[in-house]
Amino acid sequence: MSAFQPGELVLLTSQKGKTWLVRAGAGSFSSHLGTVDLQDVVGREEGEFLETTQGAKVFLFRPSLGDYIHKLKRRTQVIYPKDIGAFLVYGDIRPGDVVLESGVGSGALTLALLRAVGPTGRVVSVEIRPEFAELARKNIEIFFGKNPDNHSLVVADVTASPLALQADRVVLDLPEPWNAVGAVSACLRTGGLLVSLSPQVGQVQMVCQELKRHGYANVTTFELLKRTWKIDPRRARPEDRMIGHTGFITVAKKIARTSEEVPTIRDPEAPLPS
Repeated sequence: MSAFQPGELVLLTSQKGKTWLVRAGAGSFSSHLGTVDLQDVVGREEGEFLETTQGAKVFLFRPSLGDYIHKLKRRTQVIYPKDIGAFLVYGDIRPGDVVLESGVGSGALTLALLRAVGPTGRVVSVEIRPEFAELARKNIEIFFGKNPDNHSLVVADVTASPLALQADRVVLDLPEPWNAVGAVSACLRTGGLLVSLSPQVGQVQMVCQELKRHGYANVTTFELLKRTWKIDPRRARPEDRMIGHTGFITVAKKIARTSEEVPTIRDPEAPLPS
């Protein structure tokens, strides 16, 4: 990309890695390092720096989706980028897909879904809490600069509101996702994938039970842990803190209903049976 334009999001970054999300040309910005005029950002290239009134350097970067997720306004805990990546890969969410999402929260996962399906795809988000839906709408508009044409945000209870669509994928981030399995399955095409996030294993057990009852195969559950490392020329060691358990991710494929036992496809990443 070229030089920063007026109104564009900018990630100010100190030499010690502290970051702030601002808009180019939007007045001035002050921190413990001093003040910079954001008008001076306009026309500069990514990677250049400004000098504050106290002589500190702050570098100019375009925020990644991960940067923005950590900075967006929220009412609840957002889905971590490590889990969002799993939703996209294990849910096999592709350009052109129609995705039904329920449990929008602050819109973090919605942002990733919209980028994954691209302009030829569509995301339909269902959120029961109006205040959460409005916050998500604002966060999405800030990131994309507008409300995407391929996004619909519906304030409703997904378990009680019939939806007139056929989805390629369903993603759930709900307190009681097992109650939604029956309703969303009516919208999911045969061969489509459902991905659900639950913090507790008891919730996962109930979700898996409902998935199998509604004609899903290859039901798999896993969790992801993220540990960063400190690397220098003389030594390498893990950081003292890590992002541990944030939730269990369950993935399942909808198949045609059959009276016979559904097939089990072995997870290629799982250990071989002894």
